[in-house]
Amino acid sequence: MAWRYSAAVTVALWGAMGAWAGAEPASKSTAVRLNQLQFVGTHNSYHVAPDTALFRLMDETGYAESAEWPARRLVPALDYTHAPLQTQLERGLRVFELDVHDDPQGGRFADPGFLKALSPEVAATVAPVDPEGELRKPGLKVFHAADTDVRSRCLRFTRCLEIIRDWSQAHPGHLPLFVQIEAKEGRKPPVANAYVPAAAAPFGREAWARLHAEIEAVFPPAQIVRPAEVQGAYASVNAAVRAEGWPALDALRGRVIFLLLDDPQKQDAYADFTSGVVAPLLFVARTPDDPRTAWLMRPKPKARQIEALVRQGFLVYTRADAGGEDSDLSKETRRREAFTSGAQLIATDYPWPDRRFGPYEVRFPSGYARCNPVLKSGCDTENVQESPKKRE
Repeated sequence: MAWRYSAAVTVALWGAMGAWAGAEPASKSTAVRLNQLQFVGTHNSYHVAPDTALFRLMDETGYAESAEWPARRLVPALDYTHAPLQTQLERGLRVFELDVHDDPQGGRFADPGFLKALSPEVAATVAPVDPEGELRKPGLKVFHAADTDVRSRCLRFTRCLEIIRDWSQAHPGHLPLFVQIEAKEGRKPPVANAYVPAAAAPFGREAWARLHAEIEAVFPPAQIVRPAEVQGAYASVNAAVRAEGWPALDALRGRVIFLLLDDPQKQDAYADFTSGVVAPLLFVARTPDDPRTAWLMRPKPKARQIEALVRQGFLVYTRADAGGEDSDLSKETRRREAFTSGAQLIATDYPWPDRRFGPYEVRFPSGYARCNPVLKSGCDTENVQESPKKRE
């Protein structure tokens, strides 16, 4: 089934996109397509590690987030901190992951429970989680887990987007930016049974509508690459990428692509939300033969499986590392497999080394983008270049 999208809106968007593209002249033939590149991006790009005092308490009390995630696994998995989004962008990263929590009235997550689990003396030494009161404002919030893993470089979703938008508009001609979104709900067990966890916030149709509204309030329409544009004249976005791949790279420079990085139930929920009069803004990742699928999630980098999908025209997401407890050898092996698979979107907790753990990092010799080793025909280093000029 093709997306339902009015002809008037389509014409308007194509006109606007032409105006946007005209702001920066094309630097290379449009024959090179987006899926012929490969990018390294950050996993949970906003993340700031929880406090050492909380980690210590989790270990001492035998805390378990679930049967799969006892403290001995959870603590190393959460012990990473990313640079601010602005810094990541300046260093060349173009793929980001944001976890969003619905909070239409504001304040749902404003009193993190872990502070109650710490002794008053220890809690007094902990840096404020939200010195600017962002969690009390209405709107989607960005952090990993309420009460326990709430520190974030940008607590409000719109603030994260504004940082990305402002950098983008100051650097015309940059490679396309990917914003991968996971819609969070549910709650975690209390640490040391010291508090009542924040109330669960189900991500329903109204939350999807708020997600659309917040994105569209930040980015101009022409800066957003939508499924309808990728679909073009084909019967579905799936048919389009299978026939031609993703659009030409030069048509996407200076723009942003939103992907739903989530479980199958959320993929179905969003597809249902956009199956009527609401046009999709996010690209879903369902099955390879689903007409709405133009990209796929394969967190474990099994090179042969991923390469087969890449050759069919899909974008594929994988992870170069996961969990924080891998040995140096297993991390090196997984990183190498991710690189050779041809997966275009490779997530890591270590875009540069964390010196506490050694020299491991995930980047290509040339940086964080390169021609795809599986689909390199027609692509060269010039295609990966970005305008050196910054718009004043």
